[in-house]
Amino acid sequence: MYFIAGLILVTIGWIIQFYKTAVSKDKNINPYFLVLYFIGVFFLVIGNLIAGDVASCLLNLISGILPLLILLTLIRD
Repeated sequence: MYFIAGLILVTIGWIIQFYKTAVSKDKNINPYFLVLYFIGVFFLVIGNLIAGDVASCLLNLISGILPLLILLTLIRD
């Protein structure tokens, strides 16, 4: 269940970013994309922990920290 919830949130985030980039012609990163992406990856990490998949857990954790750092940079500016 955590995997599906995580992937749904990541997909919604990508849809928002796609709309902003392709339809609105805005090349800036949407903060909602980063938030949804981070929360989605957080759910994936929980799912990996429950499944005992340490390698995927660490990789997902890294892929979740990077957009969080970008979001913090956007908030500071």
